[in-house]
Amino acid sequence: MKQPYLNLDLIHLSTESSAVHLEKEFILMDSLDEMTKSTNSNWEFINHPVKLSFTTVIFCVKGRIRIQLNLQNFELTANDILIAQKGAIGEYQGMDSNAQIAVIAFTSEYFQAVSQIEETMSLQRRLHASPLCHLTSEAMNESITLYRLMKAKIAETNNPFRKGALIGYTQVLTYNAYNYLLAPDSDEKKFKGKGNRQQELYNQFLKEVQNNYTKERSITYYANLLCVTPKYLSRVVHQISGRFASDWITDFVILEAKAMLKSRKYTIQQIADMLNFANQSFFGRYFKDKVGCSPSEYQKK
Repeated sequence: MKQPYLNLDLIHLSTESSAVHLEKEFILMDSLDEMTKSTNSNWEFINHPVKLSFTTVIFCVKGRIRIQLNLQNFELTANDILIAQKGAIGEYQGMDSNAQIAVIAFTSEYFQAVSQIEETMSLQRRLHASPLCHLTSEAMNESITLYRLMKAKIAETNNPFRKGALIGYTQVLTYNAYNYLLAPDSDEKKFKGKGNRQQELYNQFLKEVQNNYTKERSITYYANLLCVTPKYLSRVVHQISGRFASDWITDFVILEAKAMLKSRKYTIQQIADMLNFANQSFFGRYFKDKVGCSPSEYQKK
């Protein structure tokens, strides 16, 4: 049996039995019919945190699927989509036996940013606030139609223009996302205005932690980065999330450590070095204090 991955890249994802792909750069997986349902129930990266090296869009057509993304738990139900951006730490935690989902995973090469800068920033703000979005039934039907067109295009192995066509389909999905998620009656209005400054600070804090937690664990570092005092940052983060800033930093570090340990690609000393701990002993005490067992004991579970 293969070991779980620390970094889930498209090459690894393409080896899943239900995956179809173009040059291991654009991958589709689904449980839309009985055949794919039986294979996807055995996805081998289930219940192990992984860092994504690609963008992923998950469509839930029916049933429920459970995902943890950057330490937040999400449950997708009918007509929900989850957009996980490159660099996110995710954990697939299972889905109902009757669930119907479709997954699109691709490199940045397949995404061509649209020209509307203001809309682009609004969409980024929307996704930072919550990567989970709800579509109308009509919007979901259109999205799945595009998914099936993509799948059919990948099957045209003698077509030298498949990649261009897939980029085009991805562009259509992107414009649809602008339309669906930035509509006047969408949740985007919640993320605008003076009353949202604390929410924006919280979003920026999580973004910076995600980018820097392997090097920096100090609240002061992130407060200086965001041009606020550590006390103010901690208060805002607690008001928004109900958790202290130090808890978020710790959880990111522990999640990365768990993924590294389960990958079995590195020694505990190497992991301690990669996470910027003074030595293996200090890392071991830190891990045991937060998890309840030593790194070696966790690795054996």
